[in-house]
Amino acid sequence: MPVEIAPGVFRIESRLGSRRLAQWLLRGSEGALLLDTGVAGTVTETVAPALRELGLAPEQVVEVIDSHADVDHYGGNAEARKLFGRARLRAHPLDRPLIESWETIAAERYGWYRARGLDYPAETWRWLEQAAGPDIPLDGVVEAGERIDLGGLAAEVMHLPGHSRGHLGLLLGDGTALIADAAMGRGFLNLAGELVSPPPYLDLAAYRATIERLRELSPARLETAHFAPLAGAEVGRFLARSARLVDDLEAAIDRALDDGPRTLKGLLPECAAAVGPYPEMEVELARSIGAHLEAALGE
Repeated sequence: MPVEIAPGVFRIESRLGSRRLAQWLLRGSEGALLLDTGVAGTVTETVAPALRELGLAPEQVVEVIDSHADVDHYGGNAEARKLFGRARLRAHPLDRPLIESWETIAAERYGWYRARGLDYPAETWRWLEQAAGPDIPLDGVVEAGERIDLGGLAAEVMHLPGHSRGHLGLLLGDGTALIADAAMGRGFLNLAGELVSPPPYLDLAAYRATIERLRELSPARLETAHFAPLAGAEVGRFLARSARLVDDLEAAIDRALDDGPRTLKGLLPECAAAVGPYPEMEVELARSIGAHLEAALGE
């Protein structure tokens, strides 16, 4: 069921295993915009019924934007292409090559761990490939500062890197910020509110800067893909938790390295115990650890 979180802005929520998964529909007088397409199946099973409930025809969707290159944010692109025939399908230029090619994202995003002696289980690889859906070329790119006017409702595009290099968000005039995974608290929660998986970021300085930018922006409402909607003082607390996780992870890495050089694989369990625990997808914390090590080495 779509929930109106601000005038003309609807949150469409489904489930991703034990976690929430949200997309957003912005409806103006001249058309609608969909932010994120979920995994393969999300558009057909969740977004299309939401449109019907809102009384929107598929042809009214004129923009589809992928917030970033992760399969749970672009995997429904093929379905979106089919359903929204006149819509432009776009993403940031830095993430576009990964979104358009399973081979590329498998090597650069999900396969990054393999060269460091870490990996996902085989069943996770199978799920990732299925969730990504078929390769679909985008229609173009969208960059920071672009203003998308849907008629009576406009959104400003924000570049919010860190989790990915080309991560995007949307800022609305009423102070609502749609940020997907641009800030991730201390990690992702299940529906019971329990910490289950870590927050992966690949660029330490960029992730810190994005969190600080959002704190300075101080939006009235903050919408993320895997957390419940946040408003008022909850926004600041969530962003503070996001920043503290980065500091706590850095401190855990420093403590571990006091005993001498360690491999990334060797650091992972100790760091996960310090800032987690993470019963699901613990390997994803290695990407964040790697971001700290790369920053320390000046890479």
